[in-house]
Amino acid sequence: MDVIITRPKERAKAFLEILKKEGFNPIILPTIEIVYKKVNINLDKYNWIIFTSPSGVIGLYKNLKDKNLDNKKIAVIGEKTNKTLKKYFNREADIIPSEYTAEKLLEEIKKVAKRDDKFLFPTTPATRDILKNNLNVDLVYVYSSEEPKDLKEKINNLKNHLKDKKFILTFTSSLTAKNFFKYVDDEFYNTIKNNYVVAIGPITAKTLEELNLSPITPKKYTIEGMLKEIKKLRE
Repeated sequence: MDVIITRPKERAKAFLEILKKEGFNPIILPTIEIVYKKVNINLDKYNWIIFTSPSGVIGLYKNLKDKNLDNKKIAVIGEKTNKTLKKYFNREADIIPSEYTAEKLLEEIKKVAKRDDKFLFPTTPATRDILKNNLNVDLVYVYSSEEPKDLKEKINNLKNHLKDKKFILTFTSSLTAKNFFKYVDDEFYNTIKNNYVVAIGPITAKTLEELNLSPITPKKYTIEGMLKEIKKLRE
């Protein structure tokens, strides 16, 4: 059974490998590309650093001469981001919410942060507003999520490949879904409605629901959680 992975190419490998181990046929079709930016960052201004994706961690790492974050409090949105933090900065986060959403992350930060604490948020222009609007935070765009130039052509090719097949579409962010469906015609859309769509979490699921789809969302908002749901759909 084909499983389409729409996350960025550099982040698709782990998902591809666990799908292959389970006997699925993964197809990588990235609907976004990660492009890292050069920016000037003065860490001395901040008490906290917030990461809501592994790309934010990597983007900050690429822009720092001094890689030591030991004197900063760090909040991350989930375990994958924390794993990336450990890999690049050799430390773990002070806060990881039990539910991997920006809303839950904000809730946990507010429990311990001081009123005058200043936050650095290395992120992308496509980030949601909830953290920016509720904390004393500076957004620094260390990467951008850009649409691949050949995406329309690849989606048309995918449509032809999936004709008369059962398949599972997976989305790990709202932007991956928005970019994908930008180039889906009515015929392909109806084919998708007769198959399966799996979203990594409630925010991504909401985007798909606005497209009149009925996505499946795992209890744990990770690719491992998605895999559990995907296995239930096996033919």
